[in-house]
Amino acid sequence: MYRIPSTLNGDLDYTQSLIDQFKAGEIQAGQLKSNRVPMGIYEQRKNQHYMLRLRCAGGLVTPEQLAKIAFVGHQLSTSHLHVTTRQEIQIHNVDIEDAIPALKKLEKVGISSAGGGGNTVRNMMVDDRSGLTADEEFDVYPYVEELTSRLIAEKDSFTMPRKYKVAIDTSVATANYSYIADLGLQARIKDGQRGFRVLIAGSAASNAHTGWEVFDFLPEKDLYRAAKALKNWFHKYGNRRNRHKARMRYVFYKYGTEEAKRLYLEEFEELKKDGSIDFEAPALPLEHHKPNFPPLKAPTDFETWKRRYAHKQTNAEGLKENLWYAYIPLRHGNNSTDFFAEVAEYLGNYGNDVIRFTKKEQIQVRNIPEEYLTNIYAFFKKLGVYQIDYPVVVTNLTCCTGADTCRLGICLPKGAIDGIAKQLLNSDLNLDAIPDFELRMNGCTNICALATWGDLGFSGRVGRVGDDPYPAYTIWLPVKGKHEIDLQQGYIAAKKIPAFVEDYLRDVIAEQANHANYYDYVAKRGVNIVKELIAKYKEVAPYSEEPDTFFDFGDDEKFSLIKYGKAECSAGLFDIIEIDQDTIREKLGEIDKILGDDKSHTDLTNLTDIVNEEDAKKIEKLLHDIVFSENRMLLVTRGLDPRTDEDVYNGFEKEFIAAGIIPQKFKVLTDKARNNKSLIAEKPLIDELAQLLNDLYQNMDDSLQFKLPAVQSPTDFTDNTDSKEKSAESNSEEEESVSFVKSVGQKDTSENEEKSVSSVKSVGQKNTSENEQKASAGEPEAISPDVKKDFRGVMCPMNFVKTKIALTPMQSGQILEILLDDGAPIENVPGSVKNEGHTILSTEKVENYWKVLIKKK
Repeated sequence: MYRIPSTLNGDLDYTQSLIDQFKAGEIQAGQLKSNRVPMGIYEQRKNQHYMLRLRCAGGLVTPEQLAKIAFVGHQLSTSHLHVTTRQEIQIHNVDIEDAIPALKKLEKVGISSAGGGGNTVRNMMVDDRSGLTADEEFDVYPYVEELTSRLIAEKDSFTMPRKYKVAIDTSVATANYSYIADLGLQARIKDGQRGFRVLIAGSAASNAHTGWEVFDFLPEKDLYRAAKALKNWFHKYGNRRNRHKARMRYVFYKYGTEEAKRLYLEEFEELKKDGSIDFEAPALPLEHHKPNFPPLKAPTDFETWKRRYAHKQTNAEGLKENLWYAYIPLRHGNNSTDFFAEVAEYLGNYGNDVIRFTKKEQIQVRNIPEEYLTNIYAFFKKLGVYQIDYPVVVTNLTCCTGADTCRLGICLPKGAIDGIAKQLLNSDLNLDAIPDFELRMNGCTNICALATWGDLGFSGRVGRVGDDPYPAYTIWLPVKGKHEIDLQQGYIAAKKIPAFVEDYLRDVIAEQANHANYYDYVAKRGVNIVKELIAKYKEVAPYSEEPDTFFDFGDDEKFSLIKYGKAECSAGLFDIIEIDQDTIREKLGEIDKILGDDKSHTDLTNLTDIVNEEDAKKIEKLLHDIVFSENRMLLVTRGLDPRTDEDVYNGFEKEFIAAGIIPQKFKVLTDKARNNKSLIAEKPLIDELAQLLNDLYQNMDDSLQFKLPAVQSPTDFTDNTDSKEKSAESNSEEEESVSFVKSVGQKDTSENEEKSVSSVKSVGQKNTSENEQKASAGEPEAISPDVKKDFRGVMCPMNFVKTKIALTPMQSGQILEILLDDGAPIENVPGSVKNEGHTILSTEKVENYWKVLIKKK
C-alpha cells in the first residue's frame, strides 16, 4: 500500500483553516476551492454538498481500510459510497465542516484524498488482473504502490499545468489503458531483467492521441526517474494559460513529436546523474488464507454465476493453491455504507489481499479457494446484489455519474444505462455470447467513463427540434482498431438509445462467426450498420407530437440547459490570481469613494486635511490590504503556496523584487506592510504597482514567464483578462463574467483565440448589394454575412462572450457568421445568443465544425 506523506496532516490542518475562514466570510469561495479540489474535496451539483475522492492506487484496498471508509461514511450520514472508473472510492453528500475530520480518521489507516482532483498526480490505474494470470510479465502492484508513495510526497505533484494520469499494464500484449494515459507503462522482461515500455502524453479526451513511445524498454530502476522527468518536462513546457490546451499531448502538438521527445529525454538524462533516486519496488505486506468456516453446498444458479463471473488464477501460486477471482457488479458503482461494511468484515476472513476496485466500477475478489466460491456467491446474493445473476455484458455497462451530481453533466447516463439494461434483459439476444463487450457512456463531452475507448461509446450532448432542446448522445466506434481512439459516427436522442443498442448487438452476435474479432467486424461491417441505425433513429418529431423524447431518463422535468452548474475540475492558477486582482481593484475603488469625486488626491501625505480621522483609518487599512494582495497576486506563478503573511512578503521580495521582475523602488511597500507601518504617503507607488502587476499578468506567456511592459497611467487599472483562456468557472450557458468582457467597441486582437476567416467588411457597413443582385437575377437569396468570426478552439463560456463582443458594435439587422466546434460550443452558444434577443438564421455542419448565422436584434 502507498505511504501517507509526512506533510499530509499539516495540509489537512491548513485546509481546515481555509474552511473556517470561508465560513466566517474572511475569504472567497475561489480561494477555498483552489485548495480543496487538489485535496480531493469536490462540490457536487447541489450547492454546499461535497464529495471526498479517496485514493486507492490501482484499486487496491484492504478489508481494514474499506471498513474504516464505510464507518466514516456512516458517521457522515452519507447517501452512498461510489466506486469510480479510476478504481478509487468516493464518499458523497458530505458537509464541508465534516470533511477534514473525516479525512484525518482515514489517514490513520493509510487512506488519503490528496491528489483526488485539480492539477495533480491522480489515482493510478492498473490492470486489475495483475498478480493473477499466466499471461502477465510480472505483478505490477508493488510498482504502483511505491511509485504512488514517491510522487504524492512531492509538493510539485500538486501544482502542475493540468492533471497527470498514470496507467500500468502487465504486458505489451495485453496492454489497454496505458495507451491513453499521460504516463503509460507496459511491463516487459528483457534479458531476464524487469522493466517497462513507456508511453507519454496519451489521452482519449478532445483532440485525442495515444501515447508517444519514449522507451521500448526501461529498466525498473529508472521507473521513478522516468515519472519525475515527465513531471519536470510538464512543469517546464506545459501550457498554464489555456486550460483547454494544457494536457500533456498539447506539448507534442506545439513542439512536434521529435522535439517534444527530445525535451523529455533531456529531463530524463539530467535525472540519471542522480543515482540516489533509483527505483525499487518492495514486496507488499499482503496475505491470503482459507477462512475458518466450511464451504457451502452450491446454491441454485451458482454454476451459471461461476461460468460468467469467476475465473481461475493461472499464475503459479493460483494453480498450486487452486485459487480463483470473481467480479461483483455494483449498480453504477454505488451502494450503502452498511453494504461496504459487511463486505469488508466478511472478506477479512480470507486475508488482506482479497479486494480490488475495477475500472468498470465493480469489486473484484481474489485469492479465493475454489471450494469457497459457493460462499462468495451466497454472501453477495444475500446482500441483495441482484445483478449477480445477469449476463456479464449487462453488468459491464459503464457510465459516469452525469448530471445527477456532476456540475459538468448534460445528460443522465445512469438512467440511460438502466434503460439499455432493461431493453437487453427483455430481449431474446444470447447475451452470454459477448461477455467481453464494453459499452461506455459519458454524460457530457468529457471522457470520465472513456466513451471514446470502448467497443461502443456514447457521450452526452444536446439535440434540438426548433426551439426545444432534447437530451442526446454522440455515438463512438473503434473504427481504427483496439488501440486507437474511437471515431464519432453521429448522434441520436437519449430515449432512442436502448432500441439502437439492441439492434446493433443483434447484428454483432449474428456476425461473430464471420469475423476474426470485434474490431474486424467494426471495420468491415459495424460502421455501416451503425450509420443505418442512426438514420433509422435520428428523426425526432416536435415536442407536441413526441413529448417523451424531450425528457431525460428518470427526470420529470423537461430537458433544459439551464440546469448546468459550475465546473469543479482544474481549479487552480487563475482562480488564485484573479481573487487578488479583484481585491486590488475593489479596494482601490473603495478609496476613490471615500475621497469623493475629486480624483486629484493621488498624494495623500496630508490625508487628514482631505478626510476625517475615521475615513483616514479606513484608507490606511485598505492600503495595507491592497499591498498584501499585490505581494501575493502572482506568487502562485512561482510555485509558491504562502500560508502566513510573512510567507507572502518574503516570497514577493525574493521571487519578484530580488529577481528583477519588479523594480527595487517597490520594496518600501513590502517593508512597510510587513512591519505594519503607515502606507498613506505611498499611495502613488501602490497605484503604480497595481498597474504593473496587471500588465505583467496580461503579458505572461504559457510557461509563466513575464515580459516587462511599459507602465501605464496608475489610475488605469482596468481588467483586460479576456485575451486569455480563463479556467472555466461556470458551465451555465447564460452566466457571463464581467471580468471577461471588454468595453464596448474595444477591438479583440487575440491571435490564439480568434482567427480571421477572411477579409471582413467594416462594422456598420450594410451588405445589401450582393443579395439584391441575386434577388433581381431570380436566384435564391444567399445570406452574405457582414462580419465573420472563427471561434473554433474557444471553449464555453468564452465563445459566447466573444460572440457578444462581436455583436456589440454591429447595427441592427446585420449578419454575424461564427464558426464553432462540435459538442458543447454548438450545443450552448446558439441558444444563449437567442436568449439575448438575436435571431439564429441557420446552423450548418461543415466537416467537424459548425457555421452559425446570427441576425442582430
